[in-house]
Amino acid sequence: MKSPQNSRSGRRALLGLGTTAAAAYAANKLLVRPTASPATVENRSPTDGNSIVRTPGARYSDHLPDVTLTTQSGKSVRLVTDLIQDKRVLVSFFYIQCNGICPLTSALFQQLRQPLREEFGDDVCLISVTLDPHADTPDQLRRYASLRDATDESRTSGELAPWYFLTGSPEDVEQVRVGFGYTDPDPVIDADRTQHAGLFTFGNDRTNRWCTFPVGLPFDQTLAGVVRFLGTSTHHRYAWLPRPSPTA
Repeated sequence: MKSPQNSRSGRRALLGLGTTAAAAYAANKLLVRPTASPATVENRSPTDGNSIVRTPGARYSDHLPDVTLTTQSGKSVRLVTDLIQDKRVLVSFFYIQCNGICPLTSALFQQLRQPLREEFGDDVCLISVTLDPHADTPDQLRRYASLRDATDESRTSGELAPWYFLTGSPEDVEQVRVGFGYTDPDPVIDADRTQHAGLFTFGNDRTNRWCTFPVGLPFDQTLAGVVRFLGTSTHHRYAWLPRPSPTA
């Protein structure tokens, strides 16, 4: 028979899973406008993020705009073709002068880089897209990235996952934001970058598994959820489940 303490520990572990799932559900249902389901592709009007024509059998990434953006080191990359297609990625939106959620999001991404590199090697990267392309030039992004050991997105210490800071034309950046569903039905709020949601999206394009988490979850829960979604092995899916705390 299990002791009451062990039972309580088990319930706490399950509660942790439930909290993560509930937070992820809330993030997807309440904070991010609906995007295409994993089995659909969509055509959107640039002014209407909810105008969707769906085609069965497509990947989530098929509805993302394959625009050309510029990295912090000045390199041109195609969003989908070069960074997302058949890869594991984490994506966030930010701008350098943000005094709200952006520093927390950047700190979270920095904290995730080493464990994700350990789990997935070269097969994972992080992407942060500016919401202020006029101010956040490649030079500005490079200075910002240098504080996070990401001056050159493709050259890290070897222990950290690559991190791409991206800018581009306002039109292309807007397509990316809308493509990921980071919009608000109120046009006034939607146009105000200071009110953007504290979320990040992550997925494995090969398996077509994608999810969105709020930034404020406990780090252990965030890391476990990301690894389980990005991974394909039994280890990735189950070794990261919360475990009961040891009892005295």
